[in-house]
Amino acid sequence: MKKTLLLLVALISGMMASAQVNIPPQEIRYDVRYHWGLVDINIAHGVVTMSTNGNQFNATLDGNSIPWEGRVFCISDTLNTIMTPGSGLSHETVTYENGWYMKPKASMYNTNSFDPSNPANYKNIKGQGYLDASDDTMEAVTVTADMLGMFYYFREMNFDTMAPGSSVTIPITVEGGYPQSVVVTYNGRSTYDVGGSTYPTYSCTYQYTYHGAMSGYPVQAQVSTSSRIPLLLSAELPIGHIEMIHNPAY
Repeated sequence: MKKTLLLLVALISGMMASAQVNIPPQEIRYDVRYHWGLVDINIAHGVVTMSTNGNQFNATLDGNSIPWEGRVFCISDTLNTIMTPGSGLSHETVTYENGWYMKPKASMYNTNSFDPSNPANYKNIKGQGYLDASDDTMEAVTVTADMLGMFYYFREMNFDTMAPGSSVTIPITVEGGYPQSVVVTYNGRSTYDVGGSTYPTYSCTYQYTYHGAMSGYPVQAQVSTSSRIPLLLSAELPIGHIEMIHNPAY
């Protein structure tokens, strides 16, 4: 269930729509569903906040699982980045990124007795904290922090000039870190149902690199053609299928 939450969130080829995308401060709310065999349940909620200031893009993700087996799995990610217009898409330079992972006991979390600032209670992608977390877990946290950049690229892409099946690799510079990139494939026009209403979408698949190799976590996205908000983000994991579904009513 650990990776289920981490990919909640873990859980794009074409011409630039403009040299600079303006995104006013906003929140986008999601439900997270887990599928495994006959199991099909809501397991988490997540909120993405984002905005731009000139060419600076800021985004955060905060998510908490619905209490599961006495634990509340939590993730909190922050991405601050500069988007520099290039010949096709912006080149991303990450000025700050961190991903935090916590798993408090539900009894402590619900009574506000859990201290998230105690290093014993967390692990982050900068190597801080003492919480026991596997390499796979921290890779998922890193990919989740990386994917916040896609919320910018979804606004910048001119999908209508793209051919279905075409791909693009977007370079990412991380100061003091591995050279990174995200490979995005456009699948074509589609539709997606949210709360009984059907919306036209752009369908695409993206996957980030991790330590110089592909992460192994391709994410399917359904992006609203009007708002450019991702209505669905989904990924297939060894433990099941995870879906992050836009829920404006949450």
